[in-house]
Amino acid sequence: METLSDLLFRVAERYGEREDLLTIRRSRRTESFSATRFVDAVRRTATALEAHGVVKGDRVALFSTNRPEWHVVDFACHLLGAVPVPIYPTLTAAQVAYILLDSGAGWIFYDDAAKRDLVTGLAPRGAEDDGAEQQGLRLVALDAAAAAESGTHLEALIGDAAPSADDGLERFRGRVSRDDTASIIYTSGTTGDPKGVILSHWNFVSNILACQKLYPLGEEDQALSFLPLSHVFERTVDYLFFFRGVSIHYSPAIERVAGLMPTVRPTVLCSVPRLYESAYMRIQATFATQPRTRRRLIDWALGVGRRRAERGGAAFRGLIADRLVFRKIKQRFGGRLRFAISGGAPIADEVGAFFDTIGIRLYQGYGLTETAPVLAVEHPGAARRGSVGAAAPGVELRIDADGEILARTEGLMQGYWKKPRETAEAIDSEGWFHTGDIGRLDDDGYLYITDRKKDLLITSGGKNIAPQPIEQMMIIHPAVAQVVVVGDGYPYLNALVVPNYAEPPPPFEELDPDELRRDPRFRDTIQRVLDGVNERLPAHERVRRFRLLERELTIQEGEITPTLKVRRKIVNERYRDVIASMYLKSQRIGQRQR
Repeated sequence: METLSDLLFRVAERYGEREDLLTIRRSRRTESFSATRFVDAVRRTATALEAHGVVKGDRVALFSTNRPEWHVVDFACHLLGAVPVPIYPTLTAAQVAYILLDSGAGWIFYDDAAKRDLVTGLAPRGAEDDGAEQQGLRLVALDAAAAAESGTHLEALIGDAAPSADDGLERFRGRVSRDDTASIIYTSGTTGDPKGVILSHWNFVSNILACQKLYPLGEEDQALSFLPLSHVFERTVDYLFFFRGVSIHYSPAIERVAGLMPTVRPTVLCSVPRLYESAYMRIQATFATQPRTRRRLIDWALGVGRRRAERGGAAFRGLIADRLVFRKIKQRFGGRLRFAISGGAPIADEVGAFFDTIGIRLYQGYGLTETAPVLAVEHPGAARRGSVGAAAPGVELRIDADGEILARTEGLMQGYWKKPRETAEAIDSEGWFHTGDIGRLDDDGYLYITDRKKDLLITSGGKNIAPQPIEQMMIIHPAVAQVVVVGDGYPYLNALVVPNYAEPPPPFEELDPDELRRDPRFRDTIQRVLDGVNERLPAHERVRRFRLLERELTIQEGEITPTLKVRRKIVNERYRDVIASMYLKSQRIGQRQR
């Protein structure tokens, strides 16, 4: 297998009898796509797109939440050699317009009326008055309900295409080669405008073939797909599931996952840290409300679980701990979860250790859009807490003199779309990709991520400090929703803290955001969190003061990316006065002393 087109042929040939290859909950019932139905939908869509003039190299935008039709269009493009351009469902109009204009997409597939209205209000070809359709962008809804009264939807598009004399799947075989462009994926843009990452078919396939060796996956497995398919992590994971014949259930949003777990009952789960951290905080909050005798039992079980995780095996005490305490926790995840994978950002050690303790192995991975994505990953038989694993098969890693992680891999992008200078800056003459991340390799080759190179804070005393590990230690407390550590150019560190307004912990459940922020008991709670973190840090990394922000940092305001990474430059600028006020008092003291 060398192309993603080959992957579809593999699904057709190996898993054609699967009745539940893909499922999704719609109108209070579960709809199943058999492998045969899915492959046929892809074939019919490719035939229709070709009949409407789509040719190899044309860009086709996908602006939708997770659903089977997302991959129907995706694989149809792969058959034709067209280039899917995924767009995060949460992006603003300006961000969507930028991607459409930069990529030159001629088609856009969307899934609801809000996205249709957003797109029809754009002028992505640069005109001031004309909407998207007048500028040559063809809009297609993924179902009839999302289309406007006179709009086109996928089934109508397929129905309008005149069948050819030979419109079988086989006629598409061999149209694309391994070096052809498979997709352009736009980065989150934490430090500027998003860049279009050009990934070839072999970039994706080499990653799939490498990762499929590492995990015991098969047709008996059930996955739950909820991270945006516009993110390279979820997309490549889905391709891996297709390769192995794993059944995939789609959720359009991470907020629905908790309710789906008991019915879908996944055996494997892939997510960014947010899901695991939220679950950890909820479980800890539940523990805190238990009667004293129950709490003693929980503490005993956690001690047993920790020893079991460290030493292995399933001793009698471990079985008792599972039955009395851990089984109920596992039921929140459906009761069948064999292992989980966390990627996209570092996860707090406490969270990973907790899942190990209750008997759900949580593996970390590391990669970037530019590497399609996996560079390093933990897996059964090769895991080390705190690391993101060793290099994946076929990947070379080394640490540059300044601590930056460099990588060489067959998954490395072809370059940035229309940005040769940025491409040359990212990939050196020896083929090493400069990741922009700071880390270290231990003697056994396990990789540890410290922070983003551009996120490092340099205090006025010249100390280089990575803020992410400090933020991770604070974020696992149920009172805290978001944290941004600041201090670049200042003598010491402070923090901007967003309280957990959505689910305040006891005894603050009944307080509204204003009351919560003003309550001295809540401020004392945050101070205790900070004190506990500072006890574990060297003096120059300790956070002295904090300010509570009035609202969450959001994608819509440009403060976080669609992958929930903080845009520090924007946050620092937006809250410049708030940050400065935390240092003002100490400056005044210094002035009085002089």
